[in-house]
Amino acid sequence: MVADDGERVVCIVNPASGVQRRRMVERRLPAELPGADLWQTRYPGHAVELGRQAVTDGYRTVVAIGGDGTLSDVANGILETGDEKVRLGYVPAGTCNDFVRGLDPVTDLGDLLDRGRDRETEVGSVTFTRPDGTPAHRFFLVNCTVGLISMVGLRFTEKTPVNRVLKRVNLQLAEAASSARVLLGWRPVEVRLELDGEVSRHSVSNVAVLKVPYFAGGLTFGSTEPPEAGYLDAVQVLGLGRVGVVGTMWQVLRGNGARHPAIRRRQVRTLRIEAEIPLPLEVDGEIVGHTPATFSVHPSRLTTVV
Repeated sequence: MVADDGERVVCIVNPASGVQRRRMVERRLPAELPGADLWQTRYPGHAVELGRQAVTDGYRTVVAIGGDGTLSDVANGILETGDEKVRLGYVPAGTCNDFVRGLDPVTDLGDLLDRGRDRETEVGSVTFTRPDGTPAHRFFLVNCTVGLISMVGLRFTEKTPVNRVLKRVNLQLAEAASSARVLLGWRPVEVRLELDGEVSRHSVSNVAVLKVPYFAGGLTFGSTEPPEAGYLDAVQVLGLGRVGVVGTMWQVLRGNGARHPAIRRRQVRTLRIEAEIPLPLEVDGEIVGHTPATFSVHPSRLTTVV
């Protein structure tokens, strides 16, 4: 069923995401979503503000056009209002687009108004520490990482000319280049983990918390199945030397992560991580702060359409 006549629709576009894909989508908008308003982000975090403003202004369908980071920002803006009747549409036009992997995105943007495509999406929640030491909170739809991958993510998302060229040539090449830079100075770190109240200490290379099984443009830790309802996937990569880390990353790139002895996977409702040295926290592809961080499933669900 198509949305009621007169329903207000707004598209929030990140002009810095996947330029060619984004321009193609913008050319299609007038024909496929006639009457939809178009807002462009102007600075980091602006999509959060625009998502919140869209709800306040009475839009009932808000469409994010960009990558996973843009989707996450718009979702955060909507969720912060507490209005569960707003629909979040997503047109993947970024670099990784992990949220839609395994799904069947619309080919005609007008189908985003089809209520039959609506799906209830569970939302993750994380509290963490800002660079200034104050606490902060974010919702997430895709995944969070702490450790080696978040350091690689920090390098991978840098808006440098070299990164832009490498991403256009091949995503995995860009990831490999970022990984090499991080590995030169990487050492495993000691962390305190609390999984559903169970405390343990480990030397780790990385800890990932996932709501979808994909990360970094389609990579997995060996499974393409999302966690069960009400749970998060917690994936630990135990502390390894440089050679061991390279071998583990190679197995992950080949899709063999599930069989690697250094990778431990468990479904949890809550997780807290503390590190002797604060580690960067990546949330849905964006570095937002650092540890300590606490993860859980948010009680509200978000209506999404892709």
